[in-house]
Order: sequence, then structure tokens, then C-alpha cells
Amino acid sequence: MGNEQLHQRCVSHLRMLCEEIRDRSVGSEGNRRATKFFEQELRSLGWQTEASKLNVVDWEDRGATLRIGFQSFSVRPSPYSLGCAYVAELASASSIDELEQQELTGKIVLLHGDIAKEQLMPKNFVFYNPDEHRRIIALLEQKQPAAIVSATGRNAALVGGVYPFPLIEDGDFDIPSVYTTDEEGVRLLAFVGQRAELRTTSTSLTVGRSSRSQRP
Repeated sequence: MGNEQLHQRCVSHLRMLCEEIRDRSVGSEGNRRATKFFEQELRSLGWQTEASKLNVVDWEDRGATLRIGFQSFSVRPSPYSLGCAYVAELASASSIDELEQQELTGKIVLLHGDIAKEQLMPKNFVFYNPDEHRRIIALLEQKQPAAIVSATGRNAALVGGVYPFPLIEDGDFDIPSVYTTDEEGVRLLAFVGQRAELRTTSTSLTVGRSSRSQRP
């Protein structure tokens, strides 16, 4: 195979995995489709494939709403988040120190600014988990807010440049959460201390999938 043919084949594979299959989250239909595509490509090259079953968490996004008085705010459920229906006081934190100092039990907390600058690693992700991320997660679990609203900005280096990006994407984190833009976050700050109504209907599911290994 010449260099030009190899280049075109690589472009075709990337287009399939990045454009045609946009969501490849573990356990999702896109993940299964990508795995099947990869298996077929390997078989076409003469490789054998083996598969073993395991259970993973999948998730269905059924939308979210956030209202304060007569004001509505655009929010999205965080991937793998539990659903919720709460009416509670809105609080906010823009740093770890602010998070540490506040009483948040039963409140809806808005995370914005520096504390929401990058996506947090899942709590049980052993390969890479900065101390700062683990401290934020530990504080949130210790403070026990009813739910979390994260306002995230633009950063082309993070989460594929998605705007807004979900601050929390963790099937092992049990506090319901949604995310929104930093612009909506500025609007929300004006309502800190007031009662907010947050509803999400996302659902976590345990599904079976195949984990595949390949060999020539």
C-alpha cells in the first residue's frame, strides 16, 4: 500500500470514528458500533479477534430544566449523572477555598470560575487523577449538596473543544449534576441565595458489552 493510499485510509478511519460516530462513550450504541468497525477492519487485514463480556454503565440523557422565579436557564445533564427534582437554595463556589468554607448540605451549588476550569477526572480513575481533582470531589461528597450546576468556559484543549463541557462525567459520583455555559453562570450568580428548581430525567443503566482483544 502506497503512502497516498495509507493516508486516505487513515482519513477514512478518523472520519468514521470522529464524525460519523460522535459518541463512543463506554457502553453506548456508538461504542458498540466503533468496536464492531474496528473488529471488521482487523479481520480484513487477516487478524483474529476474541471477545469477552462485561457489564458497564450506560446513560440516557432526557434533558434538564433550571428555574428561579420566572427566569429559566439553559442546562444539560452531566453524562452518567443521576436524575433529580429539587427545589433548594442556590449557593456558589469559584475556588476550592470557597467550597471548603461553605455550608452546602441540601443546597444546589453553582461551580464557576477557577474551580470549573477543567473537567474533573472520575473519582475511581486510577491512571490519572490530580490531587486537586480528588480534593474537589471529596469536598463535594463531604458537603452533600442536593445537586451541582457547573458553568464552564471555552478551552480548545479540553474535551475536544466542546462548549460548554461537562465538569463531571463519572458513573461512580452520586450527586446529581448539570452543566451550562460560563455566560449562563454569570446570570445565575445574581440569584445566589434564592430558591432554585432543578429537574433532570437522565438515567443510568447497566448494560453488557464486549471487550475485544486482537492478535495477528
